[in-house]
Amino acid sequence: MNVERPFDTIEKPVRTSPAWHTISSADVEARLGTSDAGLTAKDAAARLVRDGLNELAPPPTPSMILLFLRQFNSPLIYLLIAAAVVSLGLGHRTDAGFIGVVLVVNALIGTFQEGKAAGSLAALRQMVGQTASVRRGGAISVVNARDIVVGDIVEVESGMAVPADIRLSKTSALRIDQSTFSGESMPVTKDAGVMVPERTPPAERTTMLLAGTMVEEGRGGGVVVATGADTALGAIDASLRGTKATPPPLVLRLDRLARQISIATIALIVPFALVLLMQGRPGDQILLLAVALAVSAIPEGLSIAVTVALAAGTRRMAARKVIVRSLPAVEGLGACTIIASDKTGTLTRNVLSVERVLLADGTVWNRADWPAHADALAAIRHAAALCNEAALGPDGIPVGDTVDVALLGFARDGGADLAALHAIIRVAALPYEPARKFSTVAVDEGEGVRVFAKGAPEVVRPMCRSIDPAAIAKAVAMAEDGYRIIAVAAADGSTTVDAKAPHDLVFLGWIGLIDPVRPEVPAAIARCAEAGIGVRMVTGDHPGTALTIARGLGLDVHADQVVTGTQMADLADQPAELSALVLAGRVFARIEPVQKLEIVRILAKSGELVAVTGDGVNDAPALQAAHIGVAMGMAGTDVARGAADLVLADDNFASIVAGVEEGRVTYANVRRIVIILLATGMAEIGMFLGAVALGLPMPLTAVQLLWLNLVTNGAQDVMLGFGRGEGDELRQPPRRPEEPILDSSAIALMIPPALMMTGLALYLVYGMHHDGRPLAEIQNAVLLMTVLFQNVYVLCMRSERRSVLREPPFSNPWLLLGVGVALTFQLIAMTWPTLGGVLGTSLVSTTTLWFCLAATASTVVVTEVTKQLVARWQRSAPRG
Repeated sequence: MNVERPFDTIEKPVRTSPAWHTISSADVEARLGTSDAGLTAKDAAARLVRDGLNELAPPPTPSMILLFLRQFNSPLIYLLIAAAVVSLGLGHRTDAGFIGVVLVVNALIGTFQEGKAAGSLAALRQMVGQTASVRRGGAISVVNARDIVVGDIVEVESGMAVPADIRLSKTSALRIDQSTFSGESMPVTKDAGVMVPERTPPAERTTMLLAGTMVEEGRGGGVVVATGADTALGAIDASLRGTKATPPPLVLRLDRLARQISIATIALIVPFALVLLMQGRPGDQILLLAVALAVSAIPEGLSIAVTVALAAGTRRMAARKVIVRSLPAVEGLGACTIIASDKTGTLTRNVLSVERVLLADGTVWNRADWPAHADALAAIRHAAALCNEAALGPDGIPVGDTVDVALLGFARDGGADLAALHAIIRVAALPYEPARKFSTVAVDEGEGVRVFAKGAPEVVRPMCRSIDPAAIAKAVAMAEDGYRIIAVAAADGSTTVDAKAPHDLVFLGWIGLIDPVRPEVPAAIARCAEAGIGVRMVTGDHPGTALTIARGLGLDVHADQVVTGTQMADLADQPAELSALVLAGRVFARIEPVQKLEIVRILAKSGELVAVTGDGVNDAPALQAAHIGVAMGMAGTDVARGAADLVLADDNFASIVAGVEEGRVTYANVRRIVIILLATGMAEIGMFLGAVALGLPMPLTAVQLLWLNLVTNGAQDVMLGFGRGEGDELRQPPRRPEEPILDSSAIALMIPPALMMTGLALYLVYGMHHDGRPLAEIQNAVLLMTVLFQNVYVLCMRSERRSVLREPPFSNPWLLLGVGVALTFQLIAMTWPTLGGVLGTSLVSTTTLWFCLAATASTVVVTEVTKQLVARWQRSAPRG
């Protein structure tokens, strides 16, 4: 039979026939011609050649060479390259070589920390089932999932991965695990016979199977209507490809700082060169001094120091179960102002649990009440354990349907012996079917056969004697609160009851199941609030369920702050109204993946720094678009982990709080590194400008400046990255998103010490020059004084607020080691003739040494006074 023609109009169903899921199963059969027919192997092969393989296209991956070359795309690097070229042109090969080493080291470090791997897209491709049962030409065969084409008839059963988007033509108790796709913690029942409205979101199409989901139980079959990139999974893949990864906050701030330094450097060099030209200096000397000024202004060691600080933060985070995939993201959590969190598996356990029981007399017991009321709950627990299809595994752990497993857990919590209950003889049983909506069991308890029933309340209630209307009203309210309600009844044993058509049962009550909140999460959310971070919950669950969970988390949420996917879809063409709706929302329910991405974008556009947590495929685009993406390491999918910046090794939302704290500590360390590097750079620039203005010789050579900025500073400043914070990071508000690294307080901490150092250095140059000392001796003395200044300044700046006298001496032992190494390097340079010949260094006189020590002590006093004044000003004008 020729079945090619009926499918000509549905080659690309996602693009050209989005309402394919709205046709009836009879229409599916009619289009197929017969349920036993299907494409022939020849037809399928022809389509495979024409349409390509059923897989997601791999993303382009940059080569290591390209990554290396990318590292030179920075204004600071451009200036250093220009300085190296000028030095080489003037014959100063040592200067050029020093600068070249700096450039290569920075580029190598950047190459290894560059970007994210394309693991998220690779994981998406791996989610498509490896093999599938396909009916072709009336016969079933197992084929590679890559070889499935539109028009194939596919059979699925329990345990299978769905290989493509399939319109069902038949189902038998078919239930699908869509948790990684839609965020729903409970399996979804599929029914080929229902009619679905045209605008139904993919996750709610009960007549469709979606590629990448798993068959929990039952069987089904249908026609493939989309493969590869045309599936709903492919739409997520396309969204992920089209989503530009948002740079972490630190990257944005450092880029801004680099531009500012570059502009300031050029603005200094031009007038500096003009002044020298007017003084009649030779052109080659002007160029060399301009290079020296550029080297002074550019913090060559900043990249290495920041990398070390981020690496130290990475290790601290790893110790607290937060794995970092991208170094700049280390401090990102500390900067975030909002955490948009997935519910299932992140805030909750992603398992069903009995959390509330409503007895027939209207008494409500929550989990916390159960130990004190074990006798009252005994009957309903007994019935739930007997009318149950879950089995006990070899280790005694219940396995099977999630509802039945939860009910056995409920019975076990009351002290029931599950093994003994399973040993009770079942005389008859009617298993649960979605169409029937209830199950029964008849058991021989020794005193006769007794029937138990459980199922949907609207089905079980008619089987029972009269029920208190007030209790029914409470059950309705419990369902509206988001609980999945199971009604339980039992025969009284005095009459014979047919297990297949029970009646005259005694109603025992309602059992409320829900995906429970992780016990540590409410405290973690409270700490987020203390730290000034808002939490938004995003889920694919029902609005009532979402609201109940949110309140259980401790979020202060009103019903009108619950935003649904339908509301967002209705405002899709009204961006202003949609933004207002999202910004006013606290909980987002029935949200599609593309809508989750839109939520993140709207929050970010409003000025928030957004961190997104999640574990499912549906979370991947939002994880990638967020400033900081946080995935679950244990329950999370490869897709989510691949798209995220951070991964929680223990799937514990509370670990995010630890990440926030470590992120803020890391940022404070990076900020102090920047302050120290730029303050010393300002002092060096001041020396050159002052020397030109006063007609003095240049205080340092270009090579000496590189020695200070890369070797001496590099040996100690990087050790600031190992600081462990001051203990109150979580009691501080988050930084304003627009706040630069160099804010007013940072500049205030830099200027007075830098000016003090500049003045003392110029005084030293003037005095030695007036005494007729050689230029090399003058520059050697200034170099030593600058090294000592850097040593004490970095020790003073271990804290921006606390005095150096109040700072514990060994609060950062690595920093003490770094200062010792820096001093050792300088001593070697002054005593080793080979290195001294390159740097122009030697031992200084006793008089010069005492002057350098006194000058250093005076800068300590200035630094400490400045810190106290700035701290007092900050206390009087706290940041909002």
